[in-house]
Amino acid sequence: MKKFLTTIALLMVAHLSAFSYSYTKRHVLIPMRDGVRLYTEIYEPVDHPVAPILIMRTPYSLAPYNDDTFNKAIFGLDSVYLNHGYILVRQNVRGRYLSEGHFEQSRPFISHKKGKQTDEASDTWDTVDWLLAHCHTNGNVGVKGTSYPGFYAFMAARSGHPAIKATSPQAPVNDWFTGDDIHHNGALMLMDSYSFGSSFFRLRPYSSAKGMPQLAPVDTTVDVFYHRPISEILKPVLEKGSFWQDIVGHPNYDDYWQTHCSTHDMKSIKPAVMIVGGLYDAEDNYGTWNTWRQIRQQSPKTPLYLVEAPWYHHAWGNSNYQHLDGTWFGAGTAAYFINQIEYPFFAYYLEGKGQKPAPVTLLPSAETSEKIMKNRNVEKQWLHLDCWPPKESQFIRLKLGGGTVISDPRDPVPYYSNLKIRHRDRSYMAADQRFATKRSDVLTYRCEALKDTLRLMGPIRVHLELNTTATDLDAVVKIIDIRPDGYEMLVRGDVMPARFRHSLTTPEPVLPGKDFTLSFTMPDIAHILLPGHRLMIQVQYSCYPLVTVNPQTFLTNPYTATNEDYRKAQVTLLGNGKSWVNLSVW
Repeated sequence: MKKFLTTIALLMVAHLSAFSYSYTKRHVLIPMRDGVRLYTEIYEPVDHPVAPILIMRTPYSLAPYNDDTFNKAIFGLDSVYLNHGYILVRQNVRGRYLSEGHFEQSRPFISHKKGKQTDEASDTWDTVDWLLAHCHTNGNVGVKGTSYPGFYAFMAARSGHPAIKATSPQAPVNDWFTGDDIHHNGALMLMDSYSFGSSFFRLRPYSSAKGMPQLAPVDTTVDVFYHRPISEILKPVLEKGSFWQDIVGHPNYDDYWQTHCSTHDMKSIKPAVMIVGGLYDAEDNYGTWNTWRQIRQQSPKTPLYLVEAPWYHHAWGNSNYQHLDGTWFGAGTAAYFINQIEYPFFAYYLEGKGQKPAPVTLLPSAETSEKIMKNRNVEKQWLHLDCWPPKESQFIRLKLGGGTVISDPRDPVPYYSNLKIRHRDRSYMAADQRFATKRSDVLTYRCEALKDTLRLMGPIRVHLELNTTATDLDAVVKIIDIRPDGYEMLVRGDVMPARFRHSLTTPEPVLPGKDFTLSFTMPDIAHILLPGHRLMIQVQYSCYPLVTVNPQTFLTNPYTATNEDYRKAQVTLLGNGKSWVNLSVW
């Protein structure tokens, strides 16, 4: 095995009748500046000696590792790059599978490296140097990736290597405390973290072609989690050296989380960057928007592009994608994206072909009923904008009426109508909310049926004035489109813990019986409500088991909560204009 991995060997030549070029494939271990070697697959066209390079770096499996049969299916829609003769490179980041070294979650960027110090940016730099010396290339390199690989694509942009001309971080992990998979505004996203982290958060002691076994059965149904304190739920996964220990050991937004944020201490970014995300992405919705905004603010000279559409996490790679739950978005969006948006972006910067894309390319969601949208191609509905939010958009304020409910952490509001699914269902992002509307602990505010079209384009700002008998609580706010057929479609929802109402770094208890303010901003939306539809706002104090249930007792470290800490509380939302939601309307 060792001899195989350390030899730069030609494994096979595949004649691809469906493509313009024949390809070779080889596996190599590329050395980094500190001597660590990274497992890399290189796919090269035989008859195209001056091709651009497109790199995809990942912490996930590249199996089968020792198979010398080229399988074009692994590239899916990315096969468009094979048609154009690109050199495609797939690499495991350090410490993952057959790559050597130590893996660190969201490995921090080092601004001023000394000696042989490394980070993901330097590993990308060293990889590019090696590829330029060992491949027949035109000298131009692009990097792309989705989700965690999106984080690595962004680190490639931060590397500053002169050969890297364009990167596309897609649904990139950005800040695992403020947003993305692990936390939202400091609230632990229990279902995602538990299912994802049971294996992936473990410390990998040695290189292996196999993934780490799970520490606990990945079954996040209510039957498993119901009526169990968080301290008990986390016991099976708190293995020494695991990322779970970091999560529990850093319950606030301290230096640990701040330095692991991908945009921390960011300076000028040289290559063109195209950020891609899904409006209904359950995993890295925040990361897409915040990475784009931080580049725009901290590196204003970077050629920067934004692409958003009504996709779930990486639905832009699924040519069959049309709907979530009972919400239909039309066919053909993934094919349109790869052929009309992503490839032309790389072609412009790596091949010198075509034109620059629009700064913002966006497909808003609109009519979503199956009867109307099934099999409808939506290519003509894409918007090409100069900025985001669109010019001439403005905020409108929806004042919420008051209301008092009893919030019981032992009878929390579910996140979805179907709680028998073993894993978190991505469909919840656009699911029917009638199951929640029926509950007495959910406050519901409906607008009149619209007579004109309402275009919601931009971030959502929430301001709640509250009073409670508890010393802590979570507030969940949801924006909903009520269709004429009665379907209550979730457009956006998010959670904000009261403990972090003044600062994510310094939690504070709520004073029972005293009014307090809870303000936060939710990720942007792009949704069009047509005449006859109704806008609805819901406010609730749990969203289980998607979000860890707040015990409603303030604890210095909420992960230590035991059964005795979970208490009912009366919660009053103050009306008369004191509580409101601001929506950006175009």
